[in-house]
Amino acid sequence: MKDELIRWIVRFSPGPAFVRTKLCLALSVYAMRAVPTYWSDFISSVYQDLRTRVNQSVDGIFMSQEAMEITLLEFLTIIPEELGRVEIEPVRKAKLSNEVTRGLPIIISFVQEMLLSGTASSKPKALVCLRSWVQYGISFDILQPILGLVLNALLDDETFDAAAEVWSEIMASKSAARHSDTICEGLMPCFASEWAKAKHLKAVQGENEDIGKNLCQLLSTFGDNFSDWIAGKFLRADIVVYLEMMMGFAGFPGYYAEDETISDLTLNFWYMLQESLSELPSDESGDGDEDDAQDSQQVLSTISAASSTVGLDQKSVQTIKNASVHVYTRLVDVLRKKLEFPLQSEWLTWTKDIRQEFSGHRQEIADTLINSYHVLHQQILSQLIDTCSQQLDQMQAASVHSSENPQLESVLVQLEATLYCIKALSEVVPHTESCQLPRFFSDQIFGRLPSTIVCRARETALTLVGSYAEWFKVHPTYLLPALNFVIPALEIPQLAPCAAKALKNICDTCRESLVDAIDAFMNVFANVEGAIDPSIKGSVVYSISTVIQTLPVERSIRPMAGLLGDIFRRSNECLEARRIAVAGGTASITPTAAEEELEPVTATMLMQLEFLLSCCKGLQSPFEDEIRTPDERVQEFQKSVEERNRILSSEAVAVELARSMEQVIQGAVLLWPHETQIAEKTCQIVKTMMTAYQFSPVYLPFPVLVRVIETGFRQHAYSCWLDAAAKIVSVYYFETTGGTLASKMSVGNILSSGQFMSSSASGAGAADAVDVDSLQSTSQAARPRTMGELESESAFTQLLIILVNKTMEGVHSVADIEEHPDVIHSFFAVLSQFVRHAPLAFYSNSPEQTESLMNFAIAGLAIQERLALKAILMFLIEFVNQNYGQEELKQRVDGLVIKIGPQLVRGILMPGFPSAHADDASKEKFIKGIMQTRSPKKFKDEVHLFSNKCRQLDGSVFGSAI
Repeated sequence: MKDELIRWIVRFSPGPAFVRTKLCLALSVYAMRAVPTYWSDFISSVYQDLRTRVNQSVDGIFMSQEAMEITLLEFLTIIPEELGRVEIEPVRKAKLSNEVTRGLPIIISFVQEMLLSGTASSKPKALVCLRSWVQYGISFDILQPILGLVLNALLDDETFDAAAEVWSEIMASKSAARHSDTICEGLMPCFASEWAKAKHLKAVQGENEDIGKNLCQLLSTFGDNFSDWIAGKFLRADIVVYLEMMMGFAGFPGYYAEDETISDLTLNFWYMLQESLSELPSDESGDGDEDDAQDSQQVLSTISAASSTVGLDQKSVQTIKNASVHVYTRLVDVLRKKLEFPLQSEWLTWTKDIRQEFSGHRQEIADTLINSYHVLHQQILSQLIDTCSQQLDQMQAASVHSSENPQLESVLVQLEATLYCIKALSEVVPHTESCQLPRFFSDQIFGRLPSTIVCRARETALTLVGSYAEWFKVHPTYLLPALNFVIPALEIPQLAPCAAKALKNICDTCRESLVDAIDAFMNVFANVEGAIDPSIKGSVVYSISTVIQTLPVERSIRPMAGLLGDIFRRSNECLEARRIAVAGGTASITPTAAEEELEPVTATMLMQLEFLLSCCKGLQSPFEDEIRTPDERVQEFQKSVEERNRILSSEAVAVELARSMEQVIQGAVLLWPHETQIAEKTCQIVKTMMTAYQFSPVYLPFPVLVRVIETGFRQHAYSCWLDAAAKIVSVYYFETTGGTLASKMSVGNILSSGQFMSSSASGAGAADAVDVDSLQSTSQAARPRTMGELESESAFTQLLIILVNKTMEGVHSVADIEEHPDVIHSFFAVLSQFVRHAPLAFYSNSPEQTESLMNFAIAGLAIQERLALKAILMFLIEFVNQNYGQEELKQRVDGLVIKIGPQLVRGILMPGFPSAHADDASKEKFIKGIMQTRSPKKFKDEVHLFSNKCRQLDGSVFGSAI
């Protein structure tokens, strides 16, 4: 086999090339399998065999010296590639590696021979072969004898590309760092040679990327791997030449992606260089005594050894850092120019992919500018602001002429790039900066930015304003001018998204600073509200609401009325139109399919609800989730109720706001009972309003929220209504019904009807199942409950009855459960909330209904849908995990368990229940497991195993995953 393959390789040594390559590949694969058992010293064997056949004929084909060289190089190039891919046992692989190691001297000698005396075609091939072995990982010591030849190859146009790839691999190898001086001192004279400078100049001035790309790649790889060495030798003449070349490639002529793809190769180097420069030792010895100076010098020597700056004294370090300032100052100007967009006429001719690549490159440049800030600090801001001022002067001069003046467009393009640079620096400029940014945001600079024309520069300026929101918070003097620049842009479609984002950032961050300026703020908003595009109005409403939330309630009413007046007006128009359509029989009462367009009135109403949702989100207090004691929770809730009553009794505008919100929400529920999108949006608003400690005129009170949920769910059992019900239990039950369990179970607080006012106690140990109310039940003294608290308790009980009855109406079998997994998931989530927070309301249901619920849960264990199954499991865990210290409640719970327990066990033991896959043995194991433990974890594990058995998933990967 070996001899036959070699014979065919010799025969096709003159070509075709692809056949020769395939045959060499076949021989290498054979060698991987045959060495060393059937073929030892295979490298020297092939080498000798091919050389002896020079100037001979095989099957009439003559093998020349050049053909032999090319063929042998091809084979030697393939060997390391196959070594990296071959999959053989470790012992054989070790023997194969030993064979290769013995052959390396022959390979290096042959490559050296080719580089010295090879033909024009064999020299590049020799370098490709060498690169392949460098990638394989041969040691630097083996390479060292021929590195001089590889350096010389860099100075020849015919071999430069192949030699550059070899050096790139050498520099990226693991051993490169240990031989940095050898590599760097060898390469740097090549980089600074007249040949390299001429090649660089030809590429840059001729805008010829083909000439310069490999040189740029080589220079960049060198810089990426040896930036510490460059920093330590920063003042050397050859380093200066190197930096000039890198600067030229960073500013390579043309637009990135459209004209060139070379400039981005340099960006990582400037980051690495900045890191290395920052690690240069600083002079921190001061004027201390000699011992301190000696210690400092010792530290300096240690740092220098680690960062390739051995021998540098403090004066040299400072000189290097001063020089680096000049380099990075030039770099900032070069990169700023690379950020410039083409003129609009040219931009429109670019493809989408090219535009995206160009935009991505701008972001990479922004990151490089951030690194530059760590070298230049305030100087970079000063440089950019000065440039911006000059460009504004040019813009003013160009504006004298026609608005379509190309000179004006060109100046605006340059201004946009400068503004983009300043925006990029917002990530690193300290919020306390008080020298350069005040100059920028003054009337002399910021006040002259384009505000009457639509252009990309204005768009970037808006983004810039938003990015400096934290700075405005520390410097509130500049807030109003910034808002006066942002808000008018909201009515311009092209600028509106950027303006809305900027406004949101400012309002979120500076809400306290805007309190005193709220009237001026609202006046500016009122002037543009009618022209704001609906797609961004929600964001604007949210932003303004965050500021209004900071105001005292009395002072927030009129700004709120100004913000929501138009929204309520349009909502009422939609409600009236819908009433007329429903009365006339022209309105659709069936749900709209996802692929269908909404009716115009419905779409408009949905949009107004979105605006109201944005408002409610903005009004949420950042302190809502603070941890409070039971007494504090009840007291703060009562305080919010009293505040609501006081405000509504004295403020007619507040009454109108509350009435309008209730009218819109109730109208949406009643007039669009079966429209999924309307129901979901309304539920989102309702859930956002749920707060026990914060009053706002537009937040509906607890009794109204309960009625809305009941009304909506009665009309259509959407899962979103169940989600809203779950939240209202967790948010309001404790505060509205009298506090802790101890308080509710005291004498006089038990209703004659048998309905208990309670907060649940879920035994410790279940994840998220421990009720804080019960754990703290001893902290609140027993007291008679008020009529309002008793009414709230009754409201929760009634809510549960409605939810259970409506849900059970539509579920008669396991198939019904699987058809509506979202409803089932949300239903059992509600039940879990009642068991956890309001167990007495849960047990106020009749034993028959509770028994039906438990049977329903057991039947649900057979479903495949993960989300619904998880909710069922969590409900069963909550149910089993109950443990109450109050005797009256304990007796009722135990009595219920005793009554329904046998029925549940009999149900489980029935043949075919809950699934044909659950045999008697698995049922007995399940019953024994859940009856013998009070541990939530063990109970959950038992239910999980039985559920998998019911669905025939026991032992499967999928079953264990869910």
